[in-house]
Amino acid sequence: MAQQLQVTFPRSRMVFQRNNGNEARLWIGGYYSLPFSRIQVRAEPMEGGTLLDWTTLQENPKGGAFAGSVTVKGGWYRLRIRGLQGEQYIEGGGVERIGVGEVFVIAGQSNAQGFLNFGERGASSDRVSCVNFGIGSESSPFDPNTLEFSHLDAGRQIFPRGKSAWCWGVLGDRLVERLGVPVLFFNAAWQGSSSKNWRESADGIQTTEEYTNTEKYPVGQPYGNLKTALNYYVQMLGIRAILWHQGEADNFFNRSIDDYAGNLSRVITRSREHSAKDISWVVSRASYSDPDGTDDNVIAGQNRVIQTVSNVFAGPETDRIQIPRAGPYDSDRVHFHDNGLVQLADAWNNSLNDGFFQNSRPQAPAPGATLSVSCAGSNTLSLKVDGNYTSFNWDGGGNSQTINVGTGRYMATVKDALGNTVFTAPYQVPERPTITANGPTTFCEGANVTLTSTYDNTFWSNNATGKNVAVSAAGTYRAVYRDAGNCEFTSNEITVNVNPLPTSPTVRNLGQARFCDRNATTLEATDALTYNWSTGEKTKQIEVRRGGTYSLTVTDQNGCTSKPSNQVAIIVDPLPNRPTISAGGPTTFCADQTVTLTSTAEANYVWESGQTSRSVTTNQPGNYLVRTRNIYNCLSDPSNTISIQVNPLPTPPTVTVSGSTTFCDGERVTLTASSPLRAFWNVGDSTQSIVATRANTYTARVRDANGCFSPPSAGVVVDVKPVPSVPTIKQIGTYTLEAAGTRQGDYYAWERDNVAIEPREPIIKANQTGSYRTRAYLAYGSNLVCASDFSAPIAFTLIIDNEGLSIYPNPSPDKEFTLETLDDLTDATLTLMTLSGQVLWKTTVENFNERKTWNLSTVPAGHYILNVRSATFNVSKRLLIGL
Repeated sequence: MAQQLQVTFPRSRMVFQRNNGNEARLWIGGYYSLPFSRIQVRAEPMEGGTLLDWTTLQENPKGGAFAGSVTVKGGWYRLRIRGLQGEQYIEGGGVERIGVGEVFVIAGQSNAQGFLNFGERGASSDRVSCVNFGIGSESSPFDPNTLEFSHLDAGRQIFPRGKSAWCWGVLGDRLVERLGVPVLFFNAAWQGSSSKNWRESADGIQTTEEYTNTEKYPVGQPYGNLKTALNYYVQMLGIRAILWHQGEADNFFNRSIDDYAGNLSRVITRSREHSAKDISWVVSRASYSDPDGTDDNVIAGQNRVIQTVSNVFAGPETDRIQIPRAGPYDSDRVHFHDNGLVQLADAWNNSLNDGFFQNSRPQAPAPGATLSVSCAGSNTLSLKVDGNYTSFNWDGGGNSQTINVGTGRYMATVKDALGNTVFTAPYQVPERPTITANGPTTFCEGANVTLTSTYDNTFWSNNATGKNVAVSAAGTYRAVYRDAGNCEFTSNEITVNVNPLPTSPTVRNLGQARFCDRNATTLEATDALTYNWSTGEKTKQIEVRRGGTYSLTVTDQNGCTSKPSNQVAIIVDPLPNRPTISAGGPTTFCADQTVTLTSTAEANYVWESGQTSRSVTTNQPGNYLVRTRNIYNCLSDPSNTISIQVNPLPTPPTVTVSGSTTFCDGERVTLTASSPLRAFWNVGDSTQSIVATRANTYTARVRDANGCFSPPSAGVVVDVKPVPSVPTIKQIGTYTLEAAGTRQGDYYAWERDNVAIEPREPIIKANQTGSYRTRAYLAYGSNLVCASDFSAPIAFTLIIDNEGLSIYPNPSPDKEFTLETLDDLTDATLTLMTLSGQVLWKTTVENFNERKTWNLSTVPAGHYILNVRSATFNVSKRLLIGL
């Protein structure tokens, strides 16, 4: 069923011309089927715009039709409608994409009309629209047969004669982006038309096409299309301006300034007379073609009109765009194409600037006509157009002010004396109610049938009300619908018949009432014509194998079914599900392994081998299966069978050793497993022989063709001794070298220039210039010594100009110093004296064969003489202490 409240005007994508205050008066109309005390409208912004919250459109509407006007700011809207019924609002069907913005009519010749396949571009914005209708209409005047508006896609026709989106889709995008309001275009341009053709046709003269000077335009054209657009659409939508692009033809005919200005001025005057509106015009400066170039007279004529005719504005100077015009689509070399169309759109956008919108005179939309609705009897209504108009045209036929009509949607197109057209909002005359039954209308006693009307507020012939009525008595029924004007629409009649029921049957059980699944019992009924068991069976006796409650009805020759018989309860205990045995591992395995067989869960288990547990662990070969018993003591089917196969283990190998099992790190020993089978070692190798380089206890097993591993062999212990770190040699004194490493040796072997020297300590005295290196040794008992590699050599240069005595640091700020002598001294005496010879400190060193350090913290800071003397050595040096 249709909405109880419906907007039928405006239509989706209509755009109403705003005034210079960014507002338009929106005329809204429709119909309703319930009584309402108030109709309200809400305009919700979809893109741009300002919310118009619920506003009363009409108080106390009458007869089922409503209409009214509200003021809406510029934007793109969703209209919603609602009616007040008592204290409750009921929302009806609205309409989306209604615009308050800018309406333009295009006029001129081919560069205004446009072509297909010249690189035209549709609008990207959803807010650019057109009427996709026309093109073939050449008579004048004519009324389009549609009020449907479309998005301006690239290939759209633009009423009344535009062939594509041309440059206007891009211009629409530019304006929407800049102004923030939707845009609507009409296109009345005519290819090849001259200003003379437009002026003559505007004055009612049948004009001749000037290129051949023989072919006549249709009567009233090309101006007639512009008049149609102004009278038919502009009247109801309003208009911002007519966009005029014409002049290329007049260039070809060498039109004078006066002729062009006179022709165009006359067309402008006639457009305002025929529409009774002071419509703004925007005139482009256009005359160019590749063969003829620019015509200064045509341009001057256009400029004269702009300068002398009121409410006319300067359009773009298009002769500067896309020169030359030759392109792949145009043998005339006059038409824009591809990117030239974008440039043309941008030029128009620049002309339609803020000054134009501030100073042009937008024409407001006119309100539509209203309807009065009254009852006409026999499921019809009388529709009357309110107001004084000169002509009436109903879309369902008829040209009188009042018509009587039946079911359907009706709209009147009405005109004033000038031909300006307005419309009534389409009105939906209700359909007669129809009755549908949810089942047969002949049925048995105790049953019923629901009759459903196509209307909620239905009055039935048995005094019931509402959309549905449940009927259990025989009789004839009708549905009556009363519309919002209390006019009645009556359905056809429907007849209902009722038959009596047969006697109920009796059921008895011929067997047991409880048993295990796969057993059965038999139920039997008393005699009847047709049996209807609860199982769906149709015989007197039935075999029952499933649990449940069983009964039946019987059916007589009228197809009437009795009430149910007594109920017989049957209980069938289920068998356990057939168990499944799953193995916890392989079922073919070696003798040192087992497998656990597990049954799916149940109350009790009966293994063929005699066990009663759920799981059985075995290492014995054979076939295994189980049956289960549930809580009802019902035995399952046998499970799947699992076969177990057990393979013997091979003999373990013997491991032999090819050398010592105790050695230094970096050395190795070979271990061999003696067996014809492949060996597997506990360290991961799988060859008969392995080379052991790490300490471990090594064992081996072998694997036979069945994949069975033998027990491990006897273990062989390998002991790998660590070797000392490769030493690093540092010079730690004037004559002292030290060998260091992370793992020190027990002793060291030093070499100078690859010749062995003593001692074997980590620290030695170097008393000769040369290249020194050493290696470290660790002794593990008398039979095993592990040695590092030689260190990197260090070059040592003996100092020979210090008299064999080195003192450092000197000066010694902290009064601690170290002495070294080149030669080893025995019983050496050290004496510290002032510069005047006074002895302050003296000590004796029995064996002076390494560097020695003293701390003379008790000695005052100053300059001193230190003397070192032995039987073979006597050297004195100045020493600065505490300085």
